[in-house]
Amino acid sequence: MITFLDLLIIVSMVLIAASFLSLVLMFLIRNKKVQRVCFYIAVALSLYIGYVGIRINWPGFYGQVVLAAVLVLVSIGALVLERVKKNDGKMFLYARIAASAALVIGTVNALLV
Repeated sequence: MITFLDLLIIVSMVLIAASFLSLVLMFLIRNKKVQRVCFYIAVALSLYIGYVGIRINWPGFYGQVVLAAVLVLVSIGALVLERVKKNDGKMFLYARIAASAALVIGTVNALLV
């Protein structure tokens, strides 16, 4: 019998595993198309995890809500930076770093704290 707490743990583990896999592949694979796909997955996961962090909205957790909103803005900024500077490898590296930082901090903020 799976309870809601078990389901929450399973969803958290799946999100953490998908985040870790997308981050590792984004930085270790040399193929640009695979890097971009992993980048988009990382941005999508960071936006979702930021949304989860914003949905907390419980009295006493306003710091976490503000941090989640800032991380969503960082993820959107990384996506915009990647789309505007398509052929610039250095800017793509900065966008990947921003997206990965937002994903890691957002995961810690929303799921583990």
